[in-house]
Amino acid sequence: MPHEQGGREDGTGGSGALMGLPRKQPVPGQQSLSGWRAASLSERDDLPTVVRAVLTGIAVGDDVTSSAFADVFLAIGELSAPVRDVVLGSLMTAVMARGPVADDVEALLRSALALDEQKPAEVISGGDGPVVLLAGSGKKGVRTLNVSTPAALVAAAAGARVIKVGSAATSSALGSRDLVRALGLSECNTADSVRAELAASGFAFVAIEPEIPALDGLYGGRFHVPNPFSFGLAPLASPVRGDITVFGLSHPRVDVAACALSRFGMGQVEVLSTRLPSGHYLDEIGPAGELRWCRVRDGDVGPVEVEPAQAPFEASLPAEVPPHGPVEAIARTAELLAGGGLESHRALVMLNAAHLLVLSGVTESLTRGIAVAEDILRSGVTLPNVPIAHGAGRGA
Repeated sequence: MPHEQGGREDGTGGSGALMGLPRKQPVPGQQSLSGWRAASLSERDDLPTVVRAVLTGIAVGDDVTSSAFADVFLAIGELSAPVRDVVLGSLMTAVMARGPVADDVEALLRSALALDEQKPAEVISGGDGPVVLLAGSGKKGVRTLNVSTPAALVAAAAGARVIKVGSAATSSALGSRDLVRALGLSECNTADSVRAELAASGFAFVAIEPEIPALDGLYGGRFHVPNPFSFGLAPLASPVRGDITVFGLSHPRVDVAACALSRFGMGQVEVLSTRLPSGHYLDEIGPAGELRWCRVRDGDVGPVEVEPAQAPFEASLPAEVPPHGPVEAIARTAELLAGGGLESHRALVMLNAAHLLVLSGVTESLTRGIAVAEDILRSGVTLPNVPIAHGAGRGA
C-alpha cells in the first residue's frame, strides 16, 4: 500500500481547480482580526499590498508561503464585491493548483475559523460504544441523492450514536441540512442538545452555518468544487466532537485532510473517498471504482490505503435527480426511509450505514452491518421519532 504524506505531491496539483462565484446580494464587511488592517482601497479599487504581492508571486511562479496565503485571506474580508470574490477564487485556486499541501490547508483553516469567536469543541464520549461524528466535504462532481444522512439515521436506529455535521446544498441536489429540515428533525447548537438527541434517538444533527456566521458570509455558497476548506471545515466547525470522526472527501488526497484534522487535535479519524469509474469523486463509500482511506489513530496519521470499491452485492450509483432536484430528492429519500425508494439508493445507504455500525461496535462485520441496515430500511422505522428499532442491533 502506498504511503503518502500530507505535503505536496507532483502530478496531483491540477485536480482541484475551482472558481469563486460572487453572490447577487452584497455580504456585510468582515471585521479585522489581531490588529490586522488591510490598506484602504482607493476609488479605483487598488488591492492591499499583501494581496497584490502574493497574487503577483503566484503568477510568476514564486514559492508563496502558507502564512502568506493566510494573510491574504484575512485581507480579503476588507475588499468589496466583486473584487473580493475574484481574489478569493484566485487564492483558493492557487492553493489547490500547487498541491494541495497540508501546511496551506491548515494555515487557511486557522485563519478562516478565527473569523468567528468559537469556543473549543466539547467532546461527547460514549460509554459502552463510541460516539461517531460524521461529516463530508460535499463539492462532488456528480449530483446524487443524499447518502450520509440516511446512513446515519439507519445506524442510529440500529443502536449507534451518530452526530451528523452538515450544511445546505451548494453543488449537490440536496444538502444534509435541507434534508433534516424537510424531515422535521431537530438541529442542535449546544453540547447539551446534542447529548439529549443522542440519548433519545442515537442521532443528532449540527448545522455548520450558524456556527461560523462571519466565515459563511465570506465563503458560503461560492464554491462548487473542492477547495482548501473542503479538507476539514465541516468537522472543525462543529461545537462538539465524538470519539471518532468519519470524514468523507470528494478528492483523492485523503492524507491531506487526515493531516489537517490531526493538527487540530482530532486523534481518531477516518478519511475516505471513492473514485468512480467515471472519474468523479464521492465523499462516501461508493459501489464501484477505487476506495481510498487515511486513518488517524491516537494522533498518528497512517498510510493511504487504496482498494477496489466493491460492494458485497450488486449496486449502482443513484441517478441524478432532474429537473427539480431538491424537491424530488427529498421525496425519494423520504420514500427510502419509509421502506420504499430506489434499490440503488438503498444499497448505498446500507453500505455506508454498515461502516458506521462496525465503528460503533454495534456489529462485528460489514456483512452483518449491511444485513441489519437492510432490515431497518425495509421495515420503514428509520426516523428517530419511531422508537421500535432503536437499540435493536446492539450486540448483533
